[in-house]
Amino acid sequence: MRITDYMKRIRSFINRTITRFLLDYDRRKAALEQRGVFSYFVNSSGYVLVIVLIITTLLVSVAGEFIAVSQTNINYMRKMQNRLKAGFLAKSGIELGKYILYADDKGVSSEMLTGKKTDKSIDSYNDIWALEFPPVPLDDEDGSILLRITDENSKINLSVLSNEVFQEEYTPYYGILQRFIINMGLPLELADIMTDWVDVDDSRNPYGAESSDYYLNLIPPYSSKNAEMDSIMELLMLKDITPEIYYGLGGGSAGLEENLVDNNKGGAAFEIDKILEATGGAGGEQAPVQDEEGANAIGREKSRKLSDYLRVYGKRDEYNDSLNKININTAPYRVLSALTDNMTDDIVSDIISRRRIDPFRSVDDINDVIEDETVRKNLLTVKSYIFRITAAATIDNATVTIEAYYNRQSKKYLYWSEY
Repeated sequence: MRITDYMKRIRSFINRTITRFLLDYDRRKAALEQRGVFSYFVNSSGYVLVIVLIITTLLVSVAGEFIAVSQTNINYMRKMQNRLKAGFLAKSGIELGKYILYADDKGVSSEMLTGKKTDKSIDSYNDIWALEFPPVPLDDEDGSILLRITDENSKINLSVLSNEVFQEEYTPYYGILQRFIINMGLPLELADIMTDWVDVDDSRNPYGAESSDYYLNLIPPYSSKNAEMDSIMELLMLKDITPEIYYGLGGGSAGLEENLVDNNKGGAAFEIDKILEATGGAGGEQAPVQDEEGANAIGREKSRKLSDYLRVYGKRDEYNDSLNKININTAPYRVLSALTDNMTDDIVSDIISRRRIDPFRSVDDINDVIEDETVRKNLLTVKSYIFRITAAATIDNATVTIEAYYNRQSKKYLYWSEY
């Protein structure tokens, strides 16, 4: 066969194929326009398979989405259930804290736990409420509960810097606050700013801030409280008090101080061995060893968080009421340093050292360092009434913490925060 004939046959085959394709295209186009997309598959042997694949894909997508949503809801419900349990446990912890305070007030001693004698007529770091209890594990749950009790009478009450009685002048706590601020290396005008927030008028102190000249010009605007503070966190609303200063992360002399200590509570610790001995139990783990050198060190506390030294609860209309007084047995180094102008480091260290050996039974026990009887009688005490109870409960990965400020004298809550 000649090459020319072979080429003609190939050309003829291509023409016939193109013609059939065009005719089939016209047929399929007309079918799509007249009867829709499924008419294309009517004469096709694979249309059933295509439909099955489409339906299977849809079912897989729906099933996958259902499984994902179901798993998310299950995890959410489990977390909510754990958080609900943790919330009830935290409330139980608060009730336990109340009972401990009640027991301490009735004279229940912590000597069995710490080896140190206590006196129910005073409050000190030897008392049962002051112990740092270890986390209590839960046998039937993967969780624990932690309880802490803090003496609020060890702090400076901001709500009595000025009140309805002292409208034109400051109470003696204003001087204590000034010295505290100076010792922290913070701007002295913070004392006026805090006083303006709690006084009863809208007249600005020399270096303070009031509604008309500052707070109402903010975005959004708000008014100065001019009354007793509801929470120590209100300080974050005051002029020049930044979160950095409030939480003690910076500002003032932060980072420049030396010889800081964790706290000045002393060597009283929750001794597991004594509990096991008293209860007849046998411990499988060794009790933690107390660092005597670290426990006995005296100095300014590492914490610069304002809420560790300042408070807002007491009796506003009588600045010299017992609820407002500062307990010299529990006051931090930074608060003791601010009591008077002559509180040198040596004097403060001596007070802390003496109260560790034997807590003060009366404010007159320190008349050798604070000679002013008016200061001792009106501003200081050896008995505490207001406490902060903190209970943190954990179930699995859910944690609920409750902070309750409690007046042991009136048996009333002053503030409740749950988070």
